[in-house]
Amino acid sequence: FDRIVALLTERGFIAGGQERSEVTDAGRLLARIYNESDLLAAECLRGGVWAGLDPAELAAVLSALVFETRGGDGPPPVHAVELPTPAVRRALAETRRLSGQLRADEHRHRLNQSREPDAGFAPAVYRWATTGDLAGALAASDVTGSGSPLPAGDFVRWCRQVLDLLDQVRNCAPEAALRKAAKRAIADIRRG
Repeated sequence: FDRIVALLTERGFIAGGQERSEVTDAGRLLARIYNESDLLAAECLRGGVWAGLDPAELAAVLSALVFETRGGDGPPPVHAVELPTPAVRRALAETRRLSGQLRADEHRHRLNQSREPDAGFAPAVYRWATTGDLAGALAASDVTGSGSPLPAGDFVRWCRQVLDLLDQVRNCAPEAALRKAAKRAIADIRRG
């Protein structure tokens, strides 16, 4: 617990340290996010990493915080995933950069390291949010490059997790435009 408090204090989510701790505005933002990658999401929101993304781009980027490629040695390298837009590539690169910093801080504080973002589902959720074409979205969900798309049930499960995080972003993002993009992305993913 003390190591977690030290990390959160160092990153500005708590002020005053262990004796007289006080939650900061950033800490209140973090408290509104319920996700395995909550600290990374809060850092991205606080740093404006996702600002300017359209609804489908936001869904694609947020998918990296919930999706986990099955098997193998973790997420595929970014260059192995065909990302849909330059804005998604930029936002994912910055999200990964912040993730690396966070993981280094967690290591330094002797905490379990957060998992790395996994962009494997980004093309599929982007395609679904922009077109509503389920067959095309499933075809884009070949996250292993084996020619086998995700089963429809897995696709729905990952979409629901993206929806959950989008809803949290809709409720806590500091920028009105980002809240609006999250709200629209929710509607686009819930279709059909």
